[in-house]
Formats: sequence, C-alpha cells, structure tokens
Amino acid sequence: MTAALRLAVQSAWVDFQEVAVNGFLLFGAVWQPFFIGVTTMYMLRHRADFDPMYVIVGTALSGIFSTLLFAGSGAISHERWIGTLELLVASPASFFLVIGGRLAGTTVFSLLSLLLAYGIAALLFGYPIAIAEPGWFAISLLFAVAALWATGMFFAPLAILWRAVGHFLLGLEYPIFALSGLLFPILLLPGWTAPISNILPPYWAAVAMHGAARGDLDLPGLLRAWFFLFLTGGALLLIAKWLFERVLTRARRAGTLALS
Repeated sequence: MTAALRLAVQSAWVDFQEVAVNGFLLFGAVWQPFFIGVTTMYMLRHRADFDPMYVIVGTALSGIFSTLLFAGSGAISHERWIGTLELLVASPASFFLVIGGRLAGTTVFSLLSLLLAYGIAALLFGYPIAIAEPGWFAISLLFAVAALWATGMFFAPLAILWRAVGHFLLGLEYPIFALSGLLFPILLLPGWTAPISNILPPYWAAVAMHGAARGDLDLPGLLRAWFFLFLTGGALLLIAKWLFERVLTRARRAGTLALS
C-alpha cells in the first residue's frame, strides 16, 4: 500500500467515525431519506403504474447527495473551526488527498441511504424487491458514487474561497433533486430545464441506476449514462483541483486563509 493510499484510507476512516456521530450528517444520510421514502411510497402506493424501485433509487441518491453536499461544503471550514486547517496545509501530505479521503469516508457512510430505502420498501410496505440487472446496477452504483464524491470535492473549496457561495450551496438540495429526476421524471419539468439536468452528475446517476434496477435501459443506454457520469464527475474533479490550488495560494502566499 503506497503512502498516498494509506493517507486516503486513514482520512476516510477518521471521517467515517466522525460522520457516524454527527447529528447533522446523520439527518442527511438516514432521517431525511427515511421521511422521503416513507412519504413518497405512501402517497403513490395506490397508483396502478407505481414502481417501488424508482422510489428506492431516488431515495438512496437523495440521501447520498444531501450528505455529500453538506459534508463537502463544510469539509475545509470544519478544519478551520477546529484549528487544524493551517497544520494540514503546511504538512507535506497532499491537502487535496486528505480532504478527498475524508469525503470518501462520508460517501461510504452515506450508502446507508440505499440500505434504508430497500428496508422501507420491503419491511414497511411489503414490496417484493428485485433488481432486474444486478451486475449493471452494481457498476452504475460505482460510477454514481464516484461522480457524487467528485461533486462533494467541487463544493469543498467553494465554501471557503467565497463565503456567499457557501451559503448558496446549502439551498441547492431540493432544486438538484427536482432537476435530477430523483423522485419524479424530469419530463414533468419545463423543457428549458433539460440542458441543466444534462450537466448534473445526480441526473446521470439516476438514469443509470433506475435503468439497471428496472431493466428498461439497454446496454448502449447504460454506456451513455456511465460516460456522462465519468465526464461530468471528471470535469468537476478537475475544477476542484484548481480551486484547491487557490486555497493553498491564499494560505501560503497571501496568508489570508484563516480570515476568509
């Protein structure tokens, strides 16, 4: 195991333990998707065209995205609040890798949302749950988690470089739910919103996971969704890397990081 991998794993483990006792992030990963899943299934259960798998996937993705939105936007600020930010920036370890490892731990913990969504459908409502294409679903979940992790990495430096943007990020949760089609198809939205949806990683995550879970998306369609997950997630990660360099510049050259 290389030094970089050890660093990332240790950061992920530390963050996993912190998230497990953080009431705010527990709300995003557990309680919020619980209420979303129960409410949506209760409201739609009598419809003839109701598909519980659609709600399961949407509920799980909403929990993962919410957790990473809040954890990502507060990742660097949290280090500043507890007085470790300057120490991390000054250490020889990669600051980008440390924060990336922390958000990886948060991402793993947020997968509780998926287990919770299945439990709601199977135990509370008694639906027989089956994934049409388990292999494709596993690959789709992997791509989705990676792209959402990259989204969290994009949020992290924004919240500390521009404080007003950090406050704005906290209001993105439900608009992203709607534009990504997590709980209802985006075809119900005005046509002008489609280009916005197409640049959002959660939208392509929903397309891939819904399609694999329900079996109504062929392999070319899945490949297209995976490609755009890779493209949008990769683009956000590259932008995040550049923004992290801005954070380091402010810390090492301007000396204004703690005051930003």
